[in-house]
Order: sequence, then C-alpha cells, then structure tokens
Amino acid sequence: MRLPLRLSLLLAWLPLVGVAQQTVVVTSSAGAGGLGLYSDGVAWPTAGGFTFEVGVFPAGFDPATAERASWIAAWIPARAAATDGVVNTWFKDGSSTYFSIAGSSTALRTSETPGSQYYVWGYNTKTIGTNAEWVLLTNSAWRVIATTTPRLPDQFDTKDEGTAALVGRLSNAGQDLQSAKAFASGLTIAAIVSNFTVPVGQPATLSVTAVGAGLSYQWYVGEKGDTSAPVAGAVRPTHTVSSLTTTTRYWVRISDGVGTNDSNAITVTAAGSGNVVNSVHAVASLGYIAGQRVTVRNQISYTGTLGRLDVSVLLPAGWSYLGGEISGAQLQPSVGKTDLLEWAWTTAPSNHVTLIYTVAVPAGTAGDQSLTALVTALRDGIAHQGLSLSDPLVLKAGPRFHSSDTNRDSKIDLQELTRLVELYNTRAGTVRTGVYRVKADSEDGFAPDFTTTGAVMLANYHTADNSPRDGRISLVELTRVIELFNVRAGSSRTGSYHARGDTSDGFVTGAAP
Repeated sequence: MRLPLRLSLLLAWLPLVGVAQQTVVVTSSAGAGGLGLYSDGVAWPTAGGFTFEVGVFPAGFDPATAERASWIAAWIPARAAATDGVVNTWFKDGSSTYFSIAGSSTALRTSETPGSQYYVWGYNTKTIGTNAEWVLLTNSAWRVIATTTPRLPDQFDTKDEGTAALVGRLSNAGQDLQSAKAFASGLTIAAIVSNFTVPVGQPATLSVTAVGAGLSYQWYVGEKGDTSAPVAGAVRPTHTVSSLTTTTRYWVRISDGVGTNDSNAITVTAAGSGNVVNSVHAVASLGYIAGQRVTVRNQISYTGTLGRLDVSVLLPAGWSYLGGEISGAQLQPSVGKTDLLEWAWTTAPSNHVTLIYTVAVPAGTAGDQSLTALVTALRDGIAHQGLSLSDPLVLKAGPRFHSSDTNRDSKIDLQELTRLVELYNTRAGTVRTGVYRVKADSEDGFAPDFTTTGAVMLANYHTADNSPRDGRISLVELTRVIELFNVRAGSSRTGSYHARGDTSDGFVTGAAP
C-alpha cells in the first residue's frame, strides 16, 4: 500500500532578520512515498528530470492570480546552487518506484523584500514552452515574519492540514504529486479516470479531461499505443461501455489536428455482483428554459465506509455551472465551468449524498438534451463505479407559460385562478380528490375527472401539479398559484411570473428580467 509522500525540510537558521539558511531534502515517508506524475499521468523521470526549490515571492505578489510566466522573474529561491534540488536518487520499495531529492539552500536577502509566505516549487523546466510542467505547494503555516525567521516544519507531509497545490494537484487523497502544464496552450491531458471496478455485466464509464483547441478523441482496448482495437463510437471525452464482462485495459488518443497525446492505460475490473454505489438524478421542474437555467437533483447512496466519493457530470455543449447545494465536498466546480463538472469528498458522509446543482442554458437551445453523471466510490482501496439513472438524463424544454395562464400573457388573473380552483375542487361523490384529466379542447387543456380517486399517470401534466406530480391538484399546489396571482408592483396586483427552470414548478414570481 502506498504511504503519503513526505517532504522533509531540514533547516538551520541564521540569526538575521528575514534570513534563512535551509537544507532541502525531499524523501518518501517511512521509506515508502507516493508517485510523482506529469499532467498526463506519466511518471516523472527517474533521473535529472524534476527540480524542487524552497523560496518566496516578493511582497504583494500572489502566484495564485499572477500570470505564470511572471513567476520566473519574481521568484526568490533559497538555495545555494542551480543544480541543488534536482531529483538525484531513486529507489525501489516493493513493486513501486519512489523518489528522494537533496540540496542546500542559501540565505534570503532582506534587500529582496520577500513576501510572508514560503512555497515549494517543483518544475521540469523554467523555460516558457509546451513541455514545461510545474507544481507549486504552500501551507498557511509556512510564514516569514519580519522580526523573526520562524522554522518551517522539519518534516511535512502533502496530506498535512493546510497544504495546498496552487498549480498541479495532490492526487490519490493527497498521497501523490501531479504536476500541471505551466501554460494552457498546446494539447494536454489534465486528468484521466483511475483504475476502477464494476460488477460483472454492469456499465463502465471511461473519462478524460484535456486542454486544447479543436480536440478529437478515440478510445482503444489494450496497452498505450496499441491502436489495433478501437472502441466503436468512443469518440468523446466520456464513453460508457454498456456491459463489462471481463477485466479490460483502455486508453485514449487525443488529437488537436496538429499533434496527438496518448493517455496511460487504465484497468477496469469486472468482479462479483451487486452495486456498491447507486445514484438517481432528475430535473427539479418540468424541464430546462433556453436562455435561463435548470436545476438537477442527484440522490447518491452506497454501502460501507468510503475512502473517497467522486461525482462527474457531463453537460450538454455550452451549458455552464451556476452553483449548488453541496455539503462537505472538498472539490467543487467553479462558477462558469462548462463541459465536465466534478465534485469530490475525501471523507464521504455515511450512506448517502444529495447533490443539487443549477446550470445555465444557452439562449437558442432547443429539443431534447442529454446529461450523464458518473459516480465513483473508493471502498477498501478499490474504486467502484456507477452511472446515475436514468442514463442519460434527458432534459426536455420546459413550458414558457403556466398551464393556468390560458391567454399566455405571463400573468395569472382571477378568472385563470378560479379555473384552477375548479380542478382542485373535483370530487368523486362527496370526497374531494382534485383529480384531473387531459382534454385538449378545453380552455387550459385539462378537465375534472369525477371517476378516479387515486393518483394517475398522464401523458401531460398541469404545471401546478408538481409536489408530487400525480394527476391531482393539492392545497399546497393551489397555494403556490395563488402566490403567483398575488404578485404586486407597488400597490397594484399584477400576477406576473416568468419561466426559469430551477424551481419545483419551473416558474418564479415577477416579470422576466
């Protein structure tokens, strides 16, 4: 089992204000560390390929927001020679290769006005080019204080609380380091799904995240570079194998029309039976509204204690993330994110997670749209995968007008409200049922049903019928339409509303913005 990567900083401090003499030693913890990986998943070379430095940026310089090209001139290293810090020692521990590096640092000079935050910067080259891979680590505890030079920890672990990767990533629950392309230009594989397990006969979803323009994809069965067995139809970043019956290796080739980039092969294991993780998703309203938004609710359940839970959602083209109701996720998509949304829990809640998120729908969107959600649960060191049902989730265009708004003026007037009251008051004998039926030639497309007493399935539902959608108008549902009817502008009642797609009935009060 891989243990966390440990970076040991053995420090001897000079008694000068703002000055430090450091010896930098990066080794594996307890003789068994993690892996160092490039952005495409390939391991860092075993000799002379990666350099680590401890240092600072000038006061007022924030590497998290500054252009990466400006780092080189701004960086204040704390090392004695340019060669110190190069990966120079490799060793074997079982079947895995780990690395250790060593080098001496130099004193920080007060004339350089260093900032207050230490960083560990790893890179394969400081030149500006498509092959430049960088990782930048920091921790809020690594501080330079004007009146003293506090000790950095003698040893720190990439899983230590507060340790963050500003560039690159802490992968495998913080056990491994993965660098990132220094610049976004060029074709880069940012991430690919890890090895995982699915029950025999169940679907398996392959996914990759790449950076570049005009990208095309082709997945293959076999080892990296073996193009003899392309997967039919697997030409998107995400591909679902409908039924996995045997353990199989897959890899993907990505092209930008100029060059190609091949991923490492991943192993998808078919084993046992039964699902470790189950997920069901649905839209909250009657559908999406073009130029507006739609909300999706995903209920995820699982058995046992999870070491990690990941959810990936492939959006329709051009749709973007607006926000959501998520509890405890360490990784969440940023507002405006398109294509692939990702959430991750390194400590998963017990038994289930409810994920509710809202996405913006481009103007001009029409027809059925598809959304796919992949859930991966890590239990006892094995990744188990499942698709949210239904797969895919088909999102239909929602109604622009409320069913009660029979003249389609985006307002609910008294006569229209009275019609809904009529449906609410439907009776079977002396019992009020609120049951209605579809009647295309009526004023609103519906009519009272005096013969049915229970919930019914209909080809088309009244938009007021949403909690639950059961072919009956309840008091709660009637009250919601009364709320729309009572909308005012100043002292005047307008009854105005507009469609938005992120509420249970797909409408909000007030005129459209």
